[in-house]
Order: sequence, then structure tokens, then C-alpha cells
Amino acid sequence: MSGGSAASGEAQDGPPAAEPAPLRRGKNTRGLRTRQELLDAAVGCFSEYGYSRTRIADIVFRAGVSQGNFYRHFASKDEIFLEALRPSLDELTASTQRTARSGDGTDRATLIALTSAYLTSYARNRRILRVMREAAATSTDEGFSELWLRQRANYVERTARWLRELHRRGRLAETDFDLLADVLGSAIEQTAYVHIGLAAETPRRERIEQLATAVGEVWHRALPLV
Repeated sequence: MSGGSAASGEAQDGPPAAEPAPLRRGKNTRGLRTRQELLDAAVGCFSEYGYSRTRIADIVFRAGVSQGNFYRHFASKDEIFLEALRPSLDELTASTQRTARSGDGTDRATLIALTSAYLTSYARNRRILRVMREAAATSTDEGFSELWLRQRANYVERTARWLRELHRRGRLAETDFDLLADVLGSAIEQTAYVHIGLAAETPRRERIEQLATAVGEVWHRALPLV
């Protein structure tokens, strides 16, 4: 079907002319800004109300946008929660990366320092990470429990690879590396959840260092070094 030309009244075939680039960029910028406002609002709502009690109406009210705008960016509460959670999980993962400066990572001071980095990252993101555990337990979306288990499994697998590398270098005696990695991961994970995630307020630096020292000491004593 053809339409009339605004300038000449002549018929034109084919699709309408592309929108001017500055206007497209403007729309894209507004869209990205709205999306980020929704994500920021979602983090605040989930952190304050928990997963189950947070409603899309709460998120759009805090973001100052319409529900229609919400559905232009996200299909559901589950989808925006997963997206809001991603930066915290990425930061938590980055905090556990061992570097060449850590040596083989088996000395007590390094183990405490690595544990402190993890717990510090957890403390910065403790509310949304606590909500992840809630969502994994209560949501009908199995993706949440899978997400939590996958995050945990990735950490345990990296630890098991580290243990096997230590064994290859002759630094560690033969053992059940997967089981040891799981137990060590449980020590830091449960300490973080109980003493930081469930705490009435974010622990102070001194408390985090106390927790890191205790867990780091457990790791150091548990390693069958040779």
C-alpha cells in the first residue's frame, strides 16, 4: 500500500525513510536510562521488602515510570530480579579470583586475605544476595535455585581445580579434592550468609576481618599440605 508524499503528493512505494540518527540515539539513550532506573529501583525494593513481598507496582513507583514502560524492558518480576542480581554475582566472583601475586595461596595470610575480599564483597551486596537465597527457596521459578546452585558450583569447581594443581606441584597430599572443595566452600558461604547476610546491620570492618581470620584459619588447617 502506498502513501502520499508530504512534499509533492506523489505516491511512494517501499518502507518509510529511516528515522534520523540523532533522534534514534535520543530514544535509545532514554530507553537505557529508564532500564537502569528500573534496575536500581528493583535492587532497592528487593533489598527492602524481600523477593516474595516485592511487587512490580513497587518497582515502577520507586523508579517513577509506568507499568507499561516496565513491560517494554522486562517480561516479569523474575526477569528483572535476575538482571538486578547479576552485578552482585559478578563482583562476588571477581573477589575470589586468585592472582600470581598470591603465590600458591596456601599460606595463612593469603587465605585470610582472599576470604576477607570475598566477605567484603558479600557485605557490599548482602541484601540482594540474601534475597537470592530466599528466591531460591520460595520462587516457583526453578531458575533461581539453579542460579544459586550454579554460582556455588562454580566456586567449588575453581577451588577443586586449585587443589588439584597444588597436588600436581607436590604441595598437597592426595585426597578427595571435590569433597574438600565443597566443605571449604560451605565454610565461607555459610559464614557469609549467617553472619553478614542475616545480620541486623552490615558488619563493621573489624567484624569482617574477625570472620575472615576464623575462616582462613579453617582453610589453612584443612589443607593436607606436604
